Amino acid sequence: MIASHPYAEALPGGKVSSVIQYNKVEGTHIDLLPSGKDFPRSDIKFGNWVLGQYSGISDTDFFLYDSISRRHPLIVSSKDEVIIGQDYENIRLWDAYSKLPSPLNVQITYGRRQASSGTAIGVQSTVDIYNEATPTHGHNEFSSYYAYVRSNNHGVHPPGQHYWVSDFHLSTPYAPDASKSPELEIVYSGRIMNMSNGVAALSSNHMGSYGQSLVATPMLKDELADAGIPLNARTYPITAMLALSGFSGDQSTSNGTLPSAGPAAEYALRVGGGGGSPYIPFDARSNFSTGIGVYDWSVAGIDINHRLPGAEGPGLRNKYATELGGSLPAATPPYSLVLHDEHADPTGSAEAGIQIGNAPHAWLLTGTNLGGARQSLAIAYRSANRPLLTLSSTGIGFLGRGPIAPPKLHPAFDLSKKVDPLELAKAYNSLHDALIALGLAQ
Repeated sequence: MIASHPYAEALPGGKVSSVIQYNKVEGTHIDLLPSGKDFPRSDIKFGNWVLGQYSGISDTDFFLYDSISRRHPLIVSSKDEVIIGQDYENIRLWDAYSKLPSPLNVQITYGRRQASSGTAIGVQSTVDIYNEATPTHGHNEFSSYYAYVRSNNHGVHPPGQHYWVSDFHLSTPYAPDASKSPELEIVYSGRIMNMSNGVAALSSNHMGSYGQSLVATPMLKDELADAGIPLNARTYPITAMLALSGFSGDQSTSNGTLPSAGPAAEYALRVGGGGGSPYIPFDARSNFSTGIGVYDWSVAGIDINHRLPGAEGPGLRNKYATELGGSLPAATPPYSLVLHDEHADPTGSAEAGIQIGNAPHAWLLTGTNLGGARQSLAIAYRSANRPLLTLSSTGIGFLGRGPIAPPKLHPAFDLSKKVDPLELAKAYNSLHDALIALGLAQ
């Protein structure tokens, strides 16, 4: 049985009719035979939808076409690429939460009708590499996921523009009872199994091996040209390569300093310490040569600032020996440790300092403004308000007294000769007054 169904449709390449041939042998197979030599398209129309071969974009592709929107939401190219596309034209929504339709939207329900078990994966991608040939230029690359967000609206800057490449959200079960909480929660999990010795050592032949890598670079010439950006344009610094932020609380909590706010996490960044991944036991200790390496900085290697109101914890806690070294810029003496007070007007006498031992039985070495002498050095036990010794650039003080200039004493006597008792009394009083001034006598 052969049936002919001609129709005209405004598709790229002009109007065409197709012939539908039902194959009697298989009974379920349909052959679509092109009726024109110049435009060899075969297709089936379902209302405003057209399914067929040869979209006019390439000669041997397979396509899905919407005659109302005049778009191809799905094309299988001659290179076996599945192309899912969407064009947004003259669409105006009030904000980001009135989301535009996604070209690919994977929706999975789990246990809606009855309890289920097993692992549910929304999208899975696997790349198997077997044999590699040496490329004529560059190098071979393998990736199971690639994404690129490229702006072409140069010079058009409406307020509220947000650009990001990937966005992950995790909402966990409501469980105020800790005994009913999930076993594990992770927004992003990665695992690397490096079976190649030597790749970690940086050289001209090895670029390194990294669990996660972020880099900011200028645009290349071809990238500038493709994006329509002047070839002499440059890139600019971003705020941070990695931002860790947030807080916990109820729906009214919008800032980490509010009374309703709690910590976002026990650690903003944790290196080792047990567990951390579904692929190792929860109490497994990690093993690193160096916990954190900080290199190539121009202002500060590590900047610790802005503690929460009322917070009393130290800016840095280290339970092990600390090795310090380094120097300030050229033409200045080398220093291993520089301490200075961050308060423009300290409320107490003590400024920056070092505590040796545990409170309350600790020795203190601090800067002080005791007695109005700024930039003085004090050694104290338990309390910086009553130092045992205070030094300044012009004087010295003991037992809580501010530093003073060296006291003037009575001229020395030649004790081998007869001494006037009145002059001897003056000398004694001079020495006594000096000891009181220094804090060594009462």
